[in-house]
Amino acid sequence: MTFMALLIKEMRLRMRRERTIWLIVIYILLLGLLGWLDISISSNNAIYGGNWANIGIGLYSMLLIVQLFLIIFITPAFTATTVNGEKERQTFDLLLCSRLSSTSLITGKLLAGLLNALILIAASIPIFSLVFFFGGVSPLQALAALLVFILTAILTASLGIFCSTLVARPAISTALSYVALLLWLGLPVLFAIMIPSNSSRMPSYMMWHPVMALLSTFNYGGLTNNNMYAFGPFNLALWQTYSIFNFIATLVFISLSLWLVKPQAWQRLRLRTRNNNIGTPGNETKASATA
Repeated sequence: MTFMALLIKEMRLRMRRERTIWLIVIYILLLGLLGWLDISISSNNAIYGGNWANIGIGLYSMLLIVQLFLIIFITPAFTATTVNGEKERQTFDLLLCSRLSSTSLITGKLLAGLLNALILIAASIPIFSLVFFFGGVSPLQALAALLVFILTAILTASLGIFCSTLVARPAISTALSYVALLLWLGLPVLFAIMIPSNSSRMPSYMMWHPVMALLSTFNYGGLTNNNMYAFGPFNLALWQTYSIFNFIATLVFISLSLWLVKPQAWQRLRLRTRNNNIGTPGNETKASATA
């Protein structure tokens, strides 16, 4: 089996499932219903002197946060059981005996699982286009938010792949993925509550929080103006630093998955550690003295 054969097989299996179609339908209906409720409530207030641009920004921010949480908590379900699920079905050995490399195996599983999340993001674009009728959001700001969505989906998918290679049982790997996501979302907020900051600048531990990064794409509450971070000669906004951290974390998770997917990864690590300890000068001297 080659990389393209694996990718096509995984895509066909996932897209032919009835639950995939129902997931897309329920996802769009949920976003549409929330958007309609927000417009209905806000338009009633606009009759008495409300600002339509503010209504558009309120609708846009609500849709952004809802879609972000849906992506974070839906995407790991597509990848957290991909590798250990093959082991549970006793088909993983067949993949190892094929011409697939570990890189092709992990990237194929990752892309196939990520496809569902990207379809959800693409299907929600017509709903987000309603915001442009009210104004207050530019196309460049919408593209920045789309980039945050895609990078967040890639990160959560790579986290699911990592947990799938780390743990043997699919149920445990799925639970581990969601626990890690809850810690990612909750710990910075907990630190912000326990350690209040007196300055208007956001604390450094909030630089990797997805909600703050998403709201900073359209300068919500002055997040873009008050939170510029210097990286060498560059001054980056909050969502740009978030993108860099996401890229680095994704590479780490994929690299660990490539190492763990190989047979007897922990045994090879212990053997390499033992060989390194034997090869050090101090151990050689002790060994010769003992001889």
